[in-house]
Amino acid sequence: EPVTAEDGRVYNRADIQKHIDNAENDNLKSPVTGAPMGPTLVPAVQVQNTLHALIESGAVEDDYAERLKKVIEARKKAEGGDPEAMCDLSEWYSFCMNGLHRDDKQAYAWCSRAADLDYVEGIAYKGECLYKGIGVDNDEVTGAALLGFAAGRDNEVACYVLGKQSYKGTRGLPKDHKLAKYWLGKALKLNQDKGKETGPSLADEDLDKCKKMLKELEGGTDIPH
Repeated sequence: EPVTAEDGRVYNRADIQKHIDNAENDNLKSPVTGAPMGPTLVPAVQVQNTLHALIESGAVEDDYAERLKKVIEARKKAEGGDPEAMCDLSEWYSFCMNGLHRDDKQAYAWCSRAADLDYVEGIAYKGECLYKGIGVDNDEVTGAALLGFAAGRDNEVACYVLGKQSYKGTRGLPKDHKLAKYWLGKALKLNQDKGKETGPSLADEDLDKCKKMLKELEGGTDIPH
């Protein structure tokens, strides 16, 4: 996302924001000129429009252009009130997908908007962000409540997070292997069922962890204490 900084230069938002965040003792300087500058960033609308026009016209045809086009389309839908597109953007910002740099604040902002529309995936993502303090101040109580609400509405991500924390006994939840087995088993089944229709939503790494914890809980190996 192109933005204009106070030095008058255009940067990618994620890169210049990282530069601003890393400045020590309010000693922020332009990465181009080295002169002192403030932290305000303004969307470079003209640059954005030019990029969008080039991509939509087909003048730019490569993998990056295709990914950027996907982001542009999702953003249009999200800004128009589509909660699924909001969750897509949240996920892409979280996992550096489709050319986007990781931006936890943007990820939280988009899933929060989806949650406000009572979209269960958004509720689950928002709950996880609050529970772990991702892109927002940590709030385990509200996060756990949202995760429980989403898990009750059959969201596999929420079930997995609750199962993992019940297994470990961390982040305010007591260790409860019976409850962990229930949530992890439900997460696995929901992920399998969803995979037959639209593709699984649990990341491969999380899926492997889920299976491993379930195996231990079912007596396949000793459960660590």
